[in-house]
Amino acid sequence: MSDISDPPQTPSKPLRPVSELLVALQFLTRLPIPFVRTVDPVPLAQSMRLFALAGALIGAVNGVVLTALSYLQLPDVMAAALAIGFGLFLTGAIHEDGLADTADGLLGGKTRERRLEIMRDSRIGTYGASALILAILCKASAYHTLGEVKPWQAILMLAATGAFSRAMVVDMMWATRSARSDGLASMAGRPSRAAALFSIVTGGALTVWAGWFINPISGVEAMAVALLITALMRRAATRLVGGQTGDICGAVQVLTEIGMLATFFASIH
Repeated sequence: MSDISDPPQTPSKPLRPVSELLVALQFLTRLPIPFVRTVDPVPLAQSMRLFALAGALIGAVNGVVLTALSYLQLPDVMAAALAIGFGLFLTGAIHEDGLADTADGLLGGKTRERRLEIMRDSRIGTYGASALILAILCKASAYHTLGEVKPWQAILMLAATGAFSRAMVVDMMWATRSARSDGLASMAGRPSRAAALFSIVTGGALTVWAGWFINPISGVEAMAVALLITALMRRAATRLVGGQTGDICGAVQVLTEIGMLATFFASIH
């Protein structure tokens, strides 16, 4: 019989992807993720290669909740609002917080130093509040429109947008230098090129597959929109604050997800 003084067993390589996924979920959600003794947590930067898969799970869960609320015969707007509220609770609104701080900083500051200072401030300003309201209204409209497609299509669409939008976060952290040396993005570590490519390919494959059931080219169009939004955010972040921050990465996730949903729905009509 072993006791607590025994050294932990070295996890087997087959469990490494499991560990990476658990670390990704622990960072991207507020779920209490239990680690068994045989699963050794890996560095966050390494687990980022599975951010797309974690995002797909988050999106799929949101889709299931939205579908369940619709089956309860709730008004479409109420079902959309409650599903969005569940998603905010699930993730701790980590990305929306980044969007608000990014809007306040990039739009409210006059110098690089002042913009970074505003983004670090936990208080929300006019730009941040406006950005949050607009983002939630856009999501509510998209969730409401999901009632026009079959439930499994809605779940698949939300899984795809959840996956590729978080792959864009990994791409942002890999391809854009950090604006700070002590921020969340810097402390999380920079993902490798292989991790970024794996995340993009994983999220992209799911997006193409999901789009195929809606409109054969809608998935490709949705990815193109997400890549364009990411490129514009990268350019703005580099010019205004010298690189990316955790807040800017959160803003990228929210904006690319909304852009992808809008593209999917445009292909339906």
